[in-house]
Formats: sequence, C-alpha cells, structure tokens
Amino acid sequence: MYNIKIITDSGCDIPVKAKLKNVEILGFYLTTEDGKSYEERYDISNKQYYKILENCTNIPKTAHITMMRYGQLIEELVCDGATDIIIVTINKGASATHDAAVMAKSMYMDDNPDSNVKIEVIDSNTYSIAYGWPIMQADKMITEGHTPKQIISYLKSEFSRTQILLSAYSLKFMKKSGRISAAAAFAGELMGLKPIIVMDHGDTAVVQKVRGDKLVIPALIRQFKERTNDPKHYIIGYTDEEYGKELYSACEKELGVPPMRAVELGSAVATNAGNHSIGIMYYTGE
Repeated sequence: MYNIKIITDSGCDIPVKAKLKNVEILGFYLTTEDGKSYEERYDISNKQYYKILENCTNIPKTAHITMMRYGQLIEELVCDGATDIIIVTINKGASATHDAAVMAKSMYMDDNPDSNVKIEVIDSNTYSIAYGWPIMQADKMITEGHTPKQIISYLKSEFSRTQILLSAYSLKFMKKSGRISAAAAFAGELMGLKPIIVMDHGDTAVVQKVRGDKLVIPALIRQFKERTNDPKHYIIGYTDEEYGKELYSACEKELGVPPMRAVELGSAVATNAGNHSIGIMYYTGE
C-alpha cells in the first residue's frame, strides 16, 4: 500500500486556504531592504508583500529552498510512513531550488542505503499556479488511490503543455530584476509601452508590446486565444486586485466561461513583475 507525499515550494502560489492532505509546501525566504526576513506564505501574506514592493527602493532578496530543508522534511515524512515522495520545484532555470532538491534526494539515499522509500524530483519548468494547480489535482489523485507512477506521469504531462502570459502596468520591477533590459524598460516607459510576455518551458520572451494600460488586457486575451485549443481551462493571477477583477470580467465576457481560479501571485512572480501585474495560466493543448 502506498503512502505518497508531495513536497513543493511556495512559488506554486497554491492558495493558503486550500486544504491539501498530501502536500507539504516549503516557503521561500524573503529579505527586505531594511534587513527583515520572512518565510513566504507563513510569516507574510501576498498583500503585505505587495505593500512592501510599493514602497521599496531596492527589490527584496529571495533565497532558494536549501538542501538541508528538503533533507529534514524528507526524513520527517519517511518517519511518518511515507513510501513515495514526489518533489516538484519551481523552474530550475530561475532558481537553485531544483538542484537543492536533487542533492537532498542523493544525500538521503547515500545515508539510508537500505531504505525502500522512492523519491522523484520533477522540474515544473514554470511558475506560480501553473504548477500549483496540477499539484492540487495530484493531491486528489493520491486520496483517490492512484499509484505514484500515475501521479508522476500526470504531473509531467501537465507541465509539458503549460504556458503563462504575463504583463505589468509598471516596468519598474522588470527593469530592476533584469527580466527585460534596462534600455527596453526605459524606452517602454517613455513611449507608454507595456510588454506582453510568454513563459514557456522555462523560457521567457516578449511577444507583443501595446501602448497604454487599456490595451493590456485585450492583448493578453488575444494572445491566449491564439496559443491554446483549450480556452475553457485557464487560471488568472494578479498582484493588483483591481486589475485582477478587470481581467476576470474581460476573460469571462470574451471566452464565455470564467477562470477556474483567480489567485494572488506570490514573491517569485511579484518580485520580478511588480505589484501591478496580471497573468493568464493555460494549456497549449499539445
């Protein structure tokens, strides 16, 4: 009989109120310019973090989940009877978290050569609820009695066809974080241009630029419709509640169905896109 547990990081943006039976979420540590440190999800809410971003001069620093934190949690889960542990990480191209998870697995196996526990580490290749949502579904699958192999196959399949469209109403944080070049950000600010960015399998690219705030949401929806053959299954994310409401209403009107969820974007996205950003997470259908 299987006792399957999933470990992930707070970059998944699974809502705090979500009741998950088989998932453990390790929070990223955030350090603000005044030297205060917080564990995302547990010490600070998303809204509180947006407030910090609104008033900061320098972008807060984020620290990846360490090998020791993963190792300690693996030990605890095994002691509690876990037979299979699936670790899902934020895109490894943007964080050392994935490498830390791989090292923690190796360390556990080296220290416990007779252990029968199976550990699988999966790079989601994406961000936010784009990997949080499949994890939420995997939690249900565990409760329903699916095997580790079935759950791993499901997660890998979902991650292989997930994309995110993102835009920001202010280029301040993209400029500081280097997500687009400082020169491009400066030119965008002068001309009133807003980038429409696609995140696909770890790669990030500006696919369109629109002039003025009013064209951001229509452009996001248009890009979404062009990039999917499954327009009824999507989730929106935001770091600004008012813009989030606008996106929700526009999507429901244009697509005929509301989003499956509307979620606050956590530090992994907010630190780079800012506290006035919105996004659509969806499946390419491939």
